[in-house]
Amino acid sequence: MRYLPVLPGLLAPLPLLATCLSTPDVVVFGQMSYVNKRPSLWKIDGKNPYTGRNTFNDIAVKYADSCQVIENKLNVDIALYGLAYYSYRDAGAFEKDDNRTRVLLDRFRVSYNVSSSVRLDVGKIRTKQGLFYLKSPSNLLAGYYAGFKTTRIYDPSMKQSYFESFWGATLAQDTQNYSLSLTVAPKLTDIDKRYESSSNWSASRRANARERYLLTYTDYRMDKHTPSVNLLLGDARSVAISNSYYWTPQFVINAGMAWHDRQQWRHMDGDKARMVERYAFPSELYGIRKKNGVELALGMQYTTDRFSQLGLEYYFQSEGYSSGQWRQQTDLVKFLNQRTNYAPLDQAFDAYKYLMASENYNASSKGSLLGKHYINGWASLLLADRSVIQPYAVLNMVDASAMLGIHYNKPLDRLDKKLDVYTGVYTALGSKHSEFGLFGEAVGTYLGFKYHF
Repeated sequence: MRYLPVLPGLLAPLPLLATCLSTPDVVVFGQMSYVNKRPSLWKIDGKNPYTGRNTFNDIAVKYADSCQVIENKLNVDIALYGLAYYSYRDAGAFEKDDNRTRVLLDRFRVSYNVSSSVRLDVGKIRTKQGLFYLKSPSNLLAGYYAGFKTTRIYDPSMKQSYFESFWGATLAQDTQNYSLSLTVAPKLTDIDKRYESSSNWSASRRANARERYLLTYTDYRMDKHTPSVNLLLGDARSVAISNSYYWTPQFVINAGMAWHDRQQWRHMDGDKARMVERYAFPSELYGIRKKNGVELALGMQYTTDRFSQLGLEYYFQSEGYSSGQWRQQTDLVKFLNQRTNYAPLDQAFDAYKYLMASENYNASSKGSLLGKHYINGWASLLLADRSVIQPYAVLNMVDASAMLGIHYNKPLDRLDKKLDVYTGVYTALGSKHSEFGLFGEAVGTYLGFKYHF
């Protein structure tokens, strides 16, 4: 009972909080998309587990707001999304979502300014994603994909919001010379359903299933260099360093490297795969080995006088599948595709394929790539009417599979310039035995709008 007198003091800011959260940023997205997929390597019950052609209607609502509960001392920042979709055809066996509506809490951050340069953030937060468009070695707190399996809003402003942010805290000091921060992301649960895709997990499983402590230091004292060091401790250990070199104010060269004391995503165990081919059935096919690994990324970015941007990147990871390891995985899929006409065995084979598909999907849904060497090119071309064209291409240099696309966004002068329309096309190219063609070559297109209230 002696703690009760404290409650009025804690609850006092709540009416003020409700009052100041009154100027929200609300954006409504509406989109229609179409996808055409070729048959994949996979078969479930002898059938293609993907719908060949399908059309989707998506809607999303973004709500974001912030306020100063205590001026220059205590701030609250919130952002969440409501998502829903409708498909014209039923989803295939590998495409089914638990539901077609969901709410994503992207950010709920309470910030307390300890001093003019020191800040404490507590709540649902996310850290900076690094220097690279494709994958940054310094992004050590990445969460899993939280959107739907078959469709999403393709506007680039939504890209990062689909990846789950984590519950935790950050203590940061920012000065003119450097920034220093300590981030704590506690373990709140375990991932116990590996046979399901990450989009059907709970939010805590997508972002708080490991114990992590991240120490980050960035130095701003050099004229043309901005070096940064990241140290990750907890369930796994990593060290990442990165640097941006400004050759000119408009031309930047980025470099990043990371060392890990264990694998960053779950790999197929070759010995267990051979057990399955001998009709011995292990409980798991995938796991993380305690094996040192290295990531390396190099890139360049040029900004034109008209503020268009061009970028080219190279990415390498030592833990990516070799050609032989990848072939062993696709050979196992072909082995499991055979029909024995003995129902219990056929069902067991299909169960392993569900597991394999989910493991590969979940590795990718955390932003990981599955091979070793990649080239990525992208651009953001600003036109005179304020519209933007954004082409991109990603190439797996080992199996020659690729992802290509182009996005176009145009702001309209109507409705007080609050309405944008966008469209685009994308494709995944590669053989059935390649990374980007593993689940079937695909071509998709979309048309949508976003309205700012």
